[in-house]
Amino acid sequence: MKKLGILLGICLGIMACGPSLKTAVKDGKIAPSFNDTLLDDDYLWVRGFGAANPSHTSDSQRRILSREAAIAHAYQRATEVIYGANLESHVQIVDAVSTGSTIDTSAQGILQRMELVSTEYLDDGGCAVTMRISRKTLQEAGLTPQEKK
Repeated sequence: MKKLGILLGICLGIMACGPSLKTAVKDGKIAPSFNDTLLDDDYLWVRGFGAANPSHTSDSQRRILSREAAIAHAYQRATEVIYGANLESHVQIVDAVSTGSTIDTSAQGILQRMELVSTEYLDDGGCAVTMRISRKTLQEAGLTPQEKK
């Protein structure tokens, strides 16, 4: 049993050293600098953010909804890298706070094969997620994303 624990620790250490997006959360807040996309030899990595609605009184509700918003944001970033950006959004700002923003998400086709790698919560109930999709999957679908310049 001890050997299994050691082997598991080594595997986790190796996986942690592989290329991926580093955390965007520092001390419970969004870090001052981070990458939102990474295209390495094996994967397209994307990060998405979701903010909590301050009118929700339940921590669980804020976390769940900010996580869903972060996943939708990550799908948007992946779409921008894979297909290019042609987005339309409508946001109403009142006193520097977004009050009329809606997110409609529908992952279709190749994006349904993305996997959620990590979820990090901010002190204010917001959320950052990291998702990835393999280059092999993209290539099999005839897609060749290019690194952002």
